[in-house]
Amino acid sequence: MKKISIAMAVYNGERFLEEQLDSILQQLEPQDELVISYDNSKDRTWEIITSFSERYPQIEIYKNKTPGVTGNFNNALSLCTGDYLFICDQDDRWAENKRAAVLETFEKTGADMVIHNGVHIDSEGKVISEPFFTTYRIGDGKIRNILRSRYSGCCMAFTREMAQKILPMPPKIDAYDRWIGTVGEFLGKIAYDDRILLYHRMHGDNVTTNTRSIGVILSTRIDLIKELRKRIRRERRE
Repeated sequence: MKKISIAMAVYNGERFLEEQLDSILQQLEPQDELVISYDNSKDRTWEIITSFSERYPQIEIYKNKTPGVTGNFNNALSLCTGDYLFICDQDDRWAENKRAAVLETFEKTGADMVIHNGVHIDSEGKVISEPFFTTYRIGDGKIRNILRSRYSGCCMAFTREMAQKILPMPPKIDAYDRWIGTVGEFLGKIAYDDRILLYHRMHGDNVTTNTRSIGVILSTRIDLIKELRKRIRRERRE
């Protein structure tokens, strides 16, 4: 029986966290685990996750020692023990069949990574966008995705073997999901599932990247390519 691990990074997430946890926990099997990495918060996030952990034995909570989004996900993913690892944001909502659908895609395709479709919702849960695959033209394309990545971590899952290629995520990487998707394309096989399996919430507190200069963007892409080359060499040696 396959075990899935869900890597969730939390920080000041009290507003929508309970709804997200409910959407996940209702579809987990007894052998599954929800690994929560906690960045020190100023709201009720800690109280919420500890309360849930007392009721659900699948939840494991760890305090993150490297603050920031990438560090938080690095911590969560490194502590996962499942056959398949799912990335999870704190403020979205999973579709009711997400777990089963993603595992079905893995089994049918033999892929190392699955990227599925989703839609944006507002703070009230109303759908406010077309599907991601349509809006962002998500799909294969190594160079295209390096130049202008459309990877969304919350729509990704990968095998434990692929996780070993992804981790640890380099500290210089500006976007953890760009790193994961790029490693998946260069060092594995990605399957794309067109089904809507995630409702990505858009609200005033989303963690986003501010508009940056061309120089900064170019510098981050150079860092990505350098780190990717190092990771490819590492995998060839092993």
